Amino acid sequence: MHRYFLEQQLTDQIFLAADQATYHHLVRVLRAKVGTKAELVGSDQELALAEVAALDDQGVTLSIVAWLDQQVELPVAVTIIVSPIKNDRLDWLVQKATELGVARIVVTAMGRTVVDWGKQKEKRLNRLNKIALNAAEQSHRRHLPAVVWADFDQAITATKDAGIVAWEESAKTGEQAAFVQTAQSLTPGQSLHLLFGPEGGLSQAEIDQVVAAGFTPAGLGPRILRAETAPLYALSALSLLLELDR
Repeated sequence: MHRYFLEQQLTDQIFLAADQATYHHLVRVLRAKVGTKAELVGSDQELALAEVAALDDQGVTLSIVAWLDQQVELPVAVTIIVSPIKNDRLDWLVQKATELGVARIVVTAMGRTVVDWGKQKEKRLNRLNKIALNAAEQSHRRHLPAVVWADFDQAITATKDAGIVAWEESAKTGEQAAFVQTAQSLTPGQSLHLLFGPEGGLSQAEIDQVVAAGFTPAGLGPRILRAETAPLYALSALSLLLELDR
C-alpha cells in the first residue's frame, strides 16, 4: 500500500486538488478508484489509513478509515553532514540514508570538496528533497528528512546532544569503541550528528575544528569506506545498536 506525505494536518476528510503531486500519483499513476486505500502522513507526523470517497478532474476526497500508531523511526534523531560528491552518488546516498532512518541531511563544502554546485545549488537541493520524499514513502517512514545546505561552521556548531566524526586515522590506530560508546550513551529523543568527509577526507585542521565543536573522532572498522558508503554503514550500525540489540 502506498504512503503519501501531505503538507497539511489530517482530518476526517481530506481534499487533494488536481494540481497536487499526490493527486497525480494516486489518480493518474495508480489509477485509484472509489474505495482505493492509501496511507497518509500529516504535517504533524500523524498517520492514518484512508480510502478514496470521491474523485473527478478537480480533485480527490479521501476519508480516514483508521488512525495508525506505527513506530518506525530511529529512537534518536540522526543528522548526517556530508560533502557534495561526484556524479549521482549523492542521489543514491540520500535515497538509502532515508530508507535507513536519517532525520536530516546537511550538505556542506569542506576543504577537500571537489564538486562545486555553484548556481545549481537550489536545483540540486530540490532534486535531493524529491528523492528523499520518494524514499520516505517507499520505506513507510513517518518523518520526512529535509536535505539542506549549510556553511561548514554552521553545520558543525548546530545544537546536538552528541556528535561523531568518522575519521580513518582513528581506524588505523586501532580505535574501536568510540562509535559504540557514544551511540549507547544516548537516550530516546536525543539528537546525534554524524560528520563524514569528502572523497579526499578531512584535514587535521578540520578534525581539530569539529572536535572543538563537540564531535568525537571514531573509526568505522578497519577498511576505508567511500564518502557515500560511510554514512550508510553508520546508520546501519546505529539501527543494530539502538533498535535490534535492545
